[in-house]
Amino acid sequence: MTTIFRTRRALLVGALCVGAAGCNLDLENPNAPTSEQVVTSVDGVLAVTVGMQAQFAQSIEDYITPSSLATDEWGTRTRALISWIMLFTGENFDQSFVTVSAPYANSFQVIRSANTALQGADAVQLGTATQAGVKATAKLFKAMALGWLIQIYEKVPVDVSADGATPVDRAQVLTTILGLLEEARADLNGVSNADLAAFRARALGPGIDLRNTIDAMLARYYLMDGKHVEAIAAADRVNPTVLSVLDYPAPTRNPIENLAFQLEYVGGLQSFVNQAEPGDRRPAYWVNVAAAALPANPADSIVKPLRKYSTPNEPFPLYLPDEIKLIKAEALARTGQFGPAAALVNAVRTQTSSGVDEPVAGLPALPVPALDTEAELLAQIARERRYELYMQGLRWEDTRRFGAAVTTAPTFPYLPLPLTECQVNPNSGC
Repeated sequence: MTTIFRTRRALLVGALCVGAAGCNLDLENPNAPTSEQVVTSVDGVLAVTVGMQAQFAQSIEDYITPSSLATDEWGTRTRALISWIMLFTGENFDQSFVTVSAPYANSFQVIRSANTALQGADAVQLGTATQAGVKATAKLFKAMALGWLIQIYEKVPVDVSADGATPVDRAQVLTTILGLLEEARADLNGVSNADLAAFRARALGPGIDLRNTIDAMLARYYLMDGKHVEAIAAADRVNPTVLSVLDYPAPTRNPIENLAFQLEYVGGLQSFVNQAEPGDRRPAYWVNVAAAALPANPADSIVKPLRKYSTPNEPFPLYLPDEIKLIKAEALARTGQFGPAAALVNAVRTQTSSGVDEPVAGLPALPVPALDTEAELLAQIARERRYELYMQGLRWEDTRRFGAAVTTAPTFPYLPLPLTECQVNPNSGC
């Protein structure tokens, strides 16, 4: 990891932990854990909860990079590290690269902090509402960290409490994720938003709506797990007028802005713009379509500057409202409910304004004959997801669920486990 990445991450975590005791955020190998101290004060528990969110927020570029480069979203610029270029081209890729190790290490850092917060919540008298808030937030962020892991690696450990944790397959990881999210939702039962106000003020990111985010993640991961009825139910609970975002207050900066504009490693592929339907407004939301092409490596790729996440303190959404609509549309299509699925697809296509910061297509509705079979619906949903959810880290997973024929052929099916994990963990299966 470059010094600039380490510095930005340290600045954010440090800023969020100022004045609170017990925010021990040292990164350790997940399969050689040190003895974790259980925090024994309210301030300590809340500090760890805040620090965990900061760790996750500064990991975003490491989560987004593999999907964006391995699919058809980003290209690499001439200043990009060789590991970024090889992830884009699929050539001579090595499991020692930081693009392999960073998502793995960062996720387990978040998971360890979540575990510490959960231990502290049971050991310290926090009060009913604050305890519920800490537990729900810790379980949510632990689930999201595991969710990124299982999109990037084929197998990962879920229990890091002992040396040599064995990686398990995605079915077991998804079961763990969904269990954590359902527990988080249950933790908030009977606790009003007014009751949670003190917890939110002290320990929850200002841009995060806790209940909405839990339900959005339930919808996302139930869909990935093929549990379509449950995905629909979770999607129906998400308020589409409420965004939930990671904030980057000065002196920190959005990690994608840092990657694309400060380090000048990546840009948006021109093919993303060219392959859009005529009149679609969404490419210009994400990419500076009018700008000149940037010097690229490989030289034959055409790369444009990003427009979204082009300013240092721009927030990053944990989900977008139209992801929720498209989750429901896909789940309906896969359960034979073609009419309601088509209505949701057209609702996404015809949107021209929104009360939140999200892309809008401004396209005409598709006629019924274009969306009256499962195959037609899924192909269109995949297309809408490409333009609604650009560089949100979900494109790689979409190639697995929909197939390359209607998405793209990625350069790699998954990232390999990091070399360091293979070297220290005899149970890694490398």
